[in-house]
Amino acid sequence: MGTRDNKRDHSQRERGEGAALVKREQADGGTRLVLHSEGERRSVASALAKGKRWQPPEGLAPADVQAVIAAAAEGRDRLLLRCLWATGGRVSEVLTLRPADIRRDALVLPNRKNPSRPVKTVFLSAGDMDLPGALLLWQKQQHLADDEPLFCSRKKGADGRKRAISRVQAWKIVKEASARAGIQVLALRPSQHGDVGAPAPVHPHLFRHARVRQLVRQTKSLPLAQKQAGWSRLQMAYLTIGDDEARELMRGVPE
Repeated sequence: MGTRDNKRDHSQRERGEGAALVKREQADGGTRLVLHSEGERRSVASALAKGKRWQPPEGLAPADVQAVIAAAAEGRDRLLLRCLWATGGRVSEVLTLRPADIRRDALVLPNRKNPSRPVKTVFLSAGDMDLPGALLLWQKQQHLADDEPLFCSRKKGADGRKRAISRVQAWKIVKEASARAGIQVLALRPSQHGDVGAPAPVHPHLFRHARVRQLVRQTKSLPLAQKQAGWSRLQMAYLTIGDDEARELMRGVPE
């Protein structure tokens, strides 16, 4: 029963139901993260209780993601987090990556939730052009065959070949890196960390939401976001903005 519950929990999180809001505040010349007030936490819980239409979680900025990546414990984990961010892929997709899936300027991933497009080629940003080389170097250091998983476990499969780490391990890697980086989010569903609105660690699917939001904000192109994310249809919800973003944009309006 416990295994079934764990699988259901991870499935729900992959759908983006356990997500987050974060605020920034300048202090002592630097930036620290400040969780929303108790009133705002209650509003999160109220919105969920009323069954409001789902919106992509906001608040995890690219700088937050980069801080989590930098806090990864070892090279393999850092590369895993880089791939999650660079591709905006689901953790189950990224864990299948093999050296054979590496292209000069792209990574090839399975597309788990779009039967009409079972494989997707995800092109890399200018800032990630060194990622294919880093992954191939990792392959060489770990003596991996072209068809073996890049993010392999220390335990081998029944056939004696290397196998990918589990989704549970990947979640743990992200959780521990977010704790070291001091990046927390507000949970939109109850978890072991507390009730709705309680501080919680970052989880892998937030990388996907944050990456898609960044693509839409910077390129103004939903079709690009659709292609990169592998959606079967355009997700108009990513055009919405939250109060913090609206406030900042309006401050730039002169009259």
